[in-house]
Amino acid sequence: MFAGRVFVPATLLHYVSPWEQEAKPPWNPLMYDSVGQFYPWRHFAAAELHAGRIPLWNPYQFCGTPFVANSQSAVFYPGNLLYWLLPTATAAGPNVILHLCLAGWFTFAFLRSYRLSVGAAVLGGVAFAFSGWQVSWLSLPTFLCTSCWLPLVLLCVRRLFESPSWRRTVALGVVCGVTTLAGHLQIAFYVLLTAILYACWLAATKPRGTGPNRPAHPASRSRFAGSVAASLLLGGMLAAPQVLPSLELSKRSHRAAPVSAAGFQQYAAYAVSPASLVTLVLPDYYGNPSDPAEPYVGASRGGAYFNFSEGALYVGIPTLLLAAFALFRIRQIGTRELGFFGLLAILALLLATGSFVDALLYFYMPGFGQSGSPGRALVLWAFALSCLAAFGYEKLCHDDAAPVKTVTAGIAVVAAVAVVGILAGPSAVFKGAANPGALAQLPRQSGLFLLSAGILMGLASGKLRGTRYAILPLVLVAVDLLAAGASYNLTASASDVYPQRPSLDSLKQLAGHDRIMPVNHGWSFAGPRAVLPPNGAMVFGLRDVQGYDSLFPGQYKAFMNALSGRDASPPEVGNMVFARDPSSPLVARAGVRYVLSRQELPLPGRLDTGEGYLRFDVPGAVGRASTTARDGRPASVEWLADDPDVVSLRVTSAGPGSLTLADQRYPGWRASVDGRPTPIGKADDVFRSIAVDGGSHIVRFTYEPAAFRTGLYLACIVMGTTAAAAVSRRRSRT
Repeated sequence: MFAGRVFVPATLLHYVSPWEQEAKPPWNPLMYDSVGQFYPWRHFAAAELHAGRIPLWNPYQFCGTPFVANSQSAVFYPGNLLYWLLPTATAAGPNVILHLCLAGWFTFAFLRSYRLSVGAAVLGGVAFAFSGWQVSWLSLPTFLCTSCWLPLVLLCVRRLFESPSWRRTVALGVVCGVTTLAGHLQIAFYVLLTAILYACWLAATKPRGTGPNRPAHPASRSRFAGSVAASLLLGGMLAAPQVLPSLELSKRSHRAAPVSAAGFQQYAAYAVSPASLVTLVLPDYYGNPSDPAEPYVGASRGGAYFNFSEGALYVGIPTLLLAAFALFRIRQIGTRELGFFGLLAILALLLATGSFVDALLYFYMPGFGQSGSPGRALVLWAFALSCLAAFGYEKLCHDDAAPVKTVTAGIAVVAAVAVVGILAGPSAVFKGAANPGALAQLPRQSGLFLLSAGILMGLASGKLRGTRYAILPLVLVAVDLLAAGASYNLTASASDVYPQRPSLDSLKQLAGHDRIMPVNHGWSFAGPRAVLPPNGAMVFGLRDVQGYDSLFPGQYKAFMNALSGRDASPPEVGNMVFARDPSSPLVARAGVRYVLSRQELPLPGRLDTGEGYLRFDVPGAVGRASTTARDGRPASVEWLADDPDVVSLRVTSAGPGSLTLADQRYPGWRASVDGRPTPIGKADDVFRSIAVDGGSHIVRFTYEPAAFRTGLYLACIVMGTTAAAAVSRRRSRT
């Protein structure tokens, strides 16, 4: 194990066997995904890459499932090289630091392109990087890894607008591709949508006169539009090895369903409640999942259980005041500069609250209905407010007109929003009861408001002039956001990250090539009681019938529903699959040899592991690979290779028969018998089956997905184009 602390909330494993402990942190179901999903995925991907294999298939979840097709695996994202160079747990912290720096630096560079001062650009970068949205999603790496590229994408659009060229077109395409490869397709969609809207805004708004903030208008709007379209195409081609398999899986996933009015109502019900606007000034008004004394009790628009991160609106009181000031000075600063960010902020709120904009996307944008919570659009809110605040700071510190009335108006608007939010907020609190400590933060936030307002008034009136005073808003923004988010994310000792247990060592040796089946029934929002929850087996090389992923084949969900005798997913988490009925005959046919449970079961071979769970044998277990001769004569199977993408078996039978491999049948798998291709049939509507003749034969299954191969060819074209652009630029300089 590794010394020191790591940025993995591993202490949340203290809720489940075999790592259960009495001392438990506050339960945060969303943060659990960091250790319950992302850590196993990153660990598996790194192990496969070290073995010289691209991790196309994951054999440890869902009786086998596509891995690259899980977009959050982000196998081809350059930033994830950290997980290849460092131990998985150790890499999590540097990954966060790197991408926080990128978010701040790219925002700084984007704002500097508007000729803002260094101080204003730094303020905008700090506000975006440490906004409530960014900080509350830090434990789930794909959110920050994707969102950090937003300002750079817009900067590339702006540069392309100023002077269209094929090199700048390629540069924008590469950045769009990297954004998509970063792993969260919903956030990437918001980023690319913003880029398209920004390009339209630049092309539609004519510059007035000349000046440092007036970029040259393109000679031809059509040329600019064509360049942007070409960039998006190049970005899609670069991300194709990830995106094409994801699209293939989405059509077959458990979430694939035709759009409908009822489906949209269900989607919109999990949107941000308008009453959550109170958290613009009181971020912990509904509690905080990291505070055991004041647990989070917020509700969605439809009154359902809600996660703190899904409605993270807080960008800081100083940021709000500066943004309000900028909007009140829009005529002096320029509608061309501020109009886009103001409209982007409004669009973000409309998207987050499940408005008609979501309806348009849901019904007319293919695949949008399979995206996550509408509240994730608040990334655009955080960015827009950060940019507005930077413009407000610039105008405030460099305006000789001393617009005291404008500052006063901005302060009044923010104060009015705060008062209305505080008065209206309790109506949307979960279960109708306000969090007991909801107003405990009011004195602190009121003091911050008054201090920020006083400093802004002092700067506007000229009483606080000079660098030593001009830096005060920047300090306030940084201190406010850092204080609000400092205690939110959990760290742990490296030794707490999936520590090895003797029972797991024994289980792996006994199970061999076959599967295990933990029996779990629920996943409480108050903290689960489970044994080896989904994905945990991946870390130890154990093949599990369970799984936890935002996309997995719908055929497997149907199989597990049949095995469980009811919905295999707990009502709290529809992306999780449990095995609920250990007595089902489908258990043995899924290749399961051992059943794990916290409770007694009517199964043979009972063993108390002494680590919080019991182990049982599966009656009539035939193993993951089995063969039968049609006439009932003896037949046997010998394992030759059992890698994620290649399974090789020696089948010996006294007569013609069939081989069943209890791994999911999925497009891309090919089978051969003694080197000759053979079709793969279905067993139990989900597993693989092939016919074999009598005698001894070598059967080989190989995973070679066409979607990945096609995507790889497309990406190679883009990489070649990028290399040509780089060489051309270098030659033009010499």
